[in-house]
Amino acid sequence: MQQMKFIAMWVIIAQFLTAFVGRSISPLMFYISVDLSLNKGQLGFLPTALFIGQFIATLLIGYLADRLSTRKMMVCLMIVVGAGFLSFAWIDNYGVALVFVVLAGMGYGGMHPVTNHFLVNTFPVNKVSLLMGLKQMSITLGSAGSSVVLIPLVAYIGWRYTLSVAAVSLVLYSLIIPFVLKLKEDSQTDLATKMPLRQQLRIFVHSKWLFFTNSSAFVLMGVQITFNTYVILFLYEVKDWSIYSAGICLAISEISGACGRVLWCIISDKFFNKNRWGVLLIITILSTIGITLMYFIHSSMLIVICIAIVGFSLAGFNGIWMTLTVESVEKSMSGFASGFSIMVASIGVFLIPPIFGSLVEYWGYTVGGVFLISLFACCAILMVIALFTVKKVNIQNG
Repeated sequence: MQQMKFIAMWVIIAQFLTAFVGRSISPLMFYISVDLSLNKGQLGFLPTALFIGQFIATLLIGYLADRLSTRKMMVCLMIVVGAGFLSFAWIDNYGVALVFVVLAGMGYGGMHPVTNHFLVNTFPVNKVSLLMGLKQMSITLGSAGSSVVLIPLVAYIGWRYTLSVAAVSLVLYSLIIPFVLKLKEDSQTDLATKMPLRQQLRIFVHSKWLFFTNSSAFVLMGVQITFNTYVILFLYEVKDWSIYSAGICLAISEISGACGRVLWCIISDKFFNKNRWGVLLIITILSTIGITLMYFIHSSMLIVICIAIVGFSLAGFNGIWMTLTVESVEKSMSGFASGFSIMVASIGVFLIPPIFGSLVEYWGYTVGGVFLISLFACCAILMVIALFTVKKVNIQNG
């Protein structure tokens, strides 16, 4: 058991470092903009390019994860992320730089289904939920860690060397991890599915469980990115806060989300008898209340509390989401199912933030808030339907 915990720790650290490098663009944006003379439109497209790469790759990599050695795939994907950002750091041509960010995004997004498949096929069923929450927490901590570590380092060696050091560290870690995971080498190949791609896709498209899961992830992931993108502007423009104070609140939201990704999984196992839909419904309700109250209250302390609640709930849903996804299919298809679900959620990331931004641009934050609350309402209805469907199935099986 101690050896299994050791293996899990190394996989979680791999996900942490991948997120640390993969989400490094946001904290370095100011320095990249000045050095490359980028306008706001060009600068804003850099993180979008990362998610475009994720959208392109997750389905295919998830499919391969069910058939190939996840240990070797983890190594390849970490090298892709590290090499992509290392190249980006030393390229002055904006168009070429974007290509390498997209390439890095493919590795970044591909790590999700690969690590999901590894955990599902390596550990007992009753341990997967907590491990999934810890893995998802490492992504948020990696994102927050890049802000804490990289920005001070830029003052000494510049953004190019700073990003290069982070990228090289990831590549070096990728060369160590095969030896650590050698005891579990290719253990999942015995469980690899022989089902053709088209047949698997047909199962996913017709699966009501994945429909509910993906629809919920589409909304919650899109709103989560929207919240992270616009909360600083909202506090600055509507609440008259300083940029620094608003940035601290975003960090509080990220830290709360990291805690939520673990705690919600524990809560669903201990208090809800693994009823993920009941927990997701509570998460949606808390997120709705938190965002709504932010519009009406003026106390700084209460606003910070609301932001922490939204972060804990909205960013914390990812652990439950990933657990639901792998529980919706057989173990042999867990990688492909994860990739399929992340691909659908990525569409929400593309669509919801720009729609919200356009509504705010023309009609203000009130209309934008109504848009988000409407999305939450639709999501809650889907979850209620899923919740009662799950109960019905359980009664029939009981």
